[in-house]
Amino acid sequence: MTRGIEILETRNGMNPNSAVDYIYSYRNLIEGKRFTRTTNAAATRYYLEMIFKENGRDKLLNALSSLRQHIDYYETVGNSSVIKGKEIYEEFSRKAQVSTNDDYIFPDEVNETVELREGKVRSVHVNIYERNPAARAQCIEHYGCYCFICGFDFLNTYGEIGRDFIHVHHELELSTIGKEYVIDPVRDLKPVCPNCHSMIHRRKPAYSVDEIKEQLEKL
Repeated sequence: MTRGIEILETRNGMNPNSAVDYIYSYRNLIEGKRFTRTTNAAATRYYLEMIFKENGRDKLLNALSSLRQHIDYYETVGNSSVIKGKEIYEEFSRKAQVSTNDDYIFPDEVNETVELREGKVRSVHVNIYERNPAARAQCIEHYGCYCFICGFDFLNTYGEIGRDFIHVHHELELSTIGKEYVIDPVRDLKPVCPNCHSMIHRRKPAYSVDEIKEQLEKL
């Protein structure tokens, strides 16, 4: 780090404190960890471009996960605009071919708190636990885009319209954790088909992936 600070000071005229902040942010991006120090849009975009160019898609996925955590942090504390950060996140998610659409959320994964009577306009207030698309992508890269439980493959069955389609199940139910946590895409996530995913959530607490797999093997 000392050498990096010296380079930023001599080549870019940066003061030592700013140099430390820039190195801290870059290191956390590479490692997929949350960083809380502010960084401008130009620097963020440059970081991601260089990470993608020099280290490839896997490290870019780490960086996207880190940036998502950074955005979530500043939305929580509410003292900084994250509009530019979100735009950059979307831009590089497309480059990494990562979908930023919300993952599938089952009723058992949310806490319903307010509901009006049936037959009238229905207002439901829920706690939505955000899915990290970069973690989802890493899970699918490791296990493949077919059901971990029954082996169902949408591409083989439906052709091109089924390409890249799969649910991703959180082994740790987000609604029971109730807070941000560091996710391991291989240990904590499993790709599953909608049928198996529904069976997992037939019970509360949910069945484990292994329990549903064992049930299938008995048949």
